[in-house]
Amino acid sequence: MASISPDIATRLKPDLIAVVSKIYRDFCNLQAGQQVLIISDARTPDFVIASFQGVAQSFGADAVRIECAIPAGGATYQPGAQWPAMLEAAAAKADLIIDMAVGYSELIVNALKNGCRVLCPGDGIGGPFMDDVLIRTILHADVDSVRKEADLVARRMTKAKSCKIITGPENDVLEIDLSGLEAVAADGYLWDPDRKEWKTNWAFLPPAQPGVLIPVGRGDGVVNVDATLLHHPVYHEKPDSPIKLTFEKGRLVAIGGATPLAATLENWLRGLEDDGAWNGPVHLNIGVNPNALLTQSQEWERVYGSITCGMGDLSLLGQLMGDVGFELSRSRVHWDWTVAQPTILLDGEVFLKRGKLFL
Repeated sequence: MASISPDIATRLKPDLIAVVSKIYRDFCNLQAGQQVLIISDARTPDFVIASFQGVAQSFGADAVRIECAIPAGGATYQPGAQWPAMLEAAAAKADLIIDMAVGYSELIVNALKNGCRVLCPGDGIGGPFMDDVLIRTILHADVDSVRKEADLVARRMTKAKSCKIITGPENDVLEIDLSGLEAVAADGYLWDPDRKEWKTNWAFLPPAQPGVLIPVGRGDGVVNVDATLLHHPVYHEKPDSPIKLTFEKGRLVAIGGATPLAATLENWLRGLEDDGAWNGPVHLNIGVNPNALLTQSQEWERVYGSITCGMGDLSLLGQLMGDVGFELSRSRVHWDWTVAQPTILLDGEVFLKRGKLFL
């Protein structure tokens, strides 16, 4: 499992009120009279959920909460999760959904089609230490600088036509064709506080992990995964030695490495009998939050200088981000791998090396 233990408390931290207020004000532009639906499950402490409800009410919004059952299989199986019809009916009435349970699903896609905006403060799922993560990565970080750096990273990736990811003692190379792809900042802001206009209808926290969605069939070479691996069933793990993944034309074709986790991953994938689960990388993201840690929260995707690539399904994420104009991978699962400090070349120029971005 991941190597850093977060601060898990059973009491309300006063700082949580401040960070939730900042989220509603700066990230969501919440206004009096709006309808806020908070979706949660038992993974998130009640005081966290109550804080999001109470602060929304203090803004003059009408805020209600619905607690659902914890979906089997956790984040990995989000694309195939089913949700109650009563929840879908409530989502259809909301101006803003604070989603701590559902994540990538048709329910959220339909809510967006109805004109709702959605913010996922735990990247689609909740957790026992969401308060610690949000305080540390938003309230105690210079999020304006994080947001601006994420914009720069996204612009640089959008301009690039080729990407080389260099990892491991043998300098293995994974090449990804980025031509014609538009990167996004993934900074968590629904509302642009500088331009005073809406940026997007769907976003997730903590900030930020600028990156790009990748069409089916792009990605050739080898990568050494050393930071985290999100796989079956619910949690992610930190390999005790790198897992070597080999790709051909956007397909995972070999899994190697001395760690037992390599065999566990291969056995899980073969047991799925789901051809789409081997597709990848389906997205590439760069972590740019200096306060993000390797914990059991999704914050590990934001660790500064790391990269995270997704595998398997991208069809639901693509719908959440709007029409991307190309074919996206389909699967019953979505899983991720992270490299702590790779070297990345964009169009032959150093873009990331030893945890430093060259912008």
